[in-house]
Amino acid sequence: IHDRVQNAIYRVLDMQTGNGDFGMWNPYSFTENWLSVYAADFLTRAKARGLAVGYDRLYRNHAYAVIGVEDTVTAPLVNPESGRSSRTFMLAGKLDVRVTHALDGAALNGIIDHKTTSEDITQPDAMYWRQLIVESQPSHYMLLEWLNGRKTDFCVWDVVRKPAIRLSQIDKKDREQMGIAGMYCGYKLTTRDWAEYDEQTQRTGKHSETHRLYEARLAQDCSEIRPDWYFRQRTVPRLDSDLIEYAQEVWEHAEEIRIATAAGRHPRSSGACIQYHQPCRFLGICSGYDTPESSTWRLKPWRHPELPILDVDGTQYLTNSRIRNFQSCRRRHQYDYLIGIERDEDRDALIFGSVWHAGMEAWWGWFMAEQNSTPVVSETPELAAN
Repeated sequence: IHDRVQNAIYRVLDMQTGNGDFGMWNPYSFTENWLSVYAADFLTRAKARGLAVGYDRLYRNHAYAVIGVEDTVTAPLVNPESGRSSRTFMLAGKLDVRVTHALDGAALNGIIDHKTTSEDITQPDAMYWRQLIVESQPSHYMLLEWLNGRKTDFCVWDVVRKPAIRLSQIDKKDREQMGIAGMYCGYKLTTRDWAEYDEQTQRTGKHSETHRLYEARLAQDCSEIRPDWYFRQRTVPRLDSDLIEYAQEVWEHAEEIRIATAAGRHPRSSGACIQYHQPCRFLGICSGYDTPESSTWRLKPWRHPELPILDVDGTQYLTNSRIRNFQSCRRRHQYDYLIGIERDEDRDALIFGSVWHAGMEAWWGWFMAEQNSTPVVSETPELAAN
């Protein structure tokens, strides 16, 4: 399985194998193709590949049968009280992984959703998990499946915590070990690694980690020393009554969006101007320092970057991201989904999340291809919206 998984992933990424043995994944080739799309720096590459080592070692023996990867699902928006469908909106979403799991002779249907975070995930009562308890995304996906006649029994948050360790100096003991054994943090150094290290040492006068050496230390940390710090999976409970309640909430949100759009009422919500220590990208417009017509902005060809283009401009589709956007600030919803303007953004969090999702698409896609004996096919992803 080692070589078969590795080769399948290389086909997805259109890369040749590199040097070094880190299990199914070679960290020197992991997501290389995706990263070049986003022009991410070498440190982001090292973080993604190093984390991939730990993820692979921890989850490679999972018990799921994979039946879908990055599936786009649509369904009519139905009023649960009257049973009638909306003439204005449809529901839509992109499911990271659809699986089945055998339990007591029965096949249970499930959804696995990938998340990346910088917050603590080690404690079961951490604030991150408390927020996810009430997160609507699992309900949205499970409702979509239900409306398409596929009842879902469970949903799993697949959470990866972004590294906190940084590039560091290499102490004398580790340098001696590198010289004697040709190893660093369990990784056998290649000629290329030595050349990069020597060049950097001569240039800076310091014995610092290169990005490759940092990657090796991160791989060891997340696979051997602290895997629980980096990785967590948690099942999300949802009863049928929860999904019916969510269906009613979605219908009500849709009515609010329809009425606000028809009336042209899009009030600002000042509480959403700064979130996660980042300003809203439309703050300049709302504060009068910019206008939607300026050269800073351009019209979106499609309103939902997390979905492939389905039809026209996408204003008729309600995704979980769009509903949350409307709940957070109606003015932002206007700019994002009604007027549909955007600008180039290269926030590290968005890039890293997109790269990680692309890697997970390749990783889980191999298992589905192996089960179906079909080649893995993947498309260049858009920047993740969540």
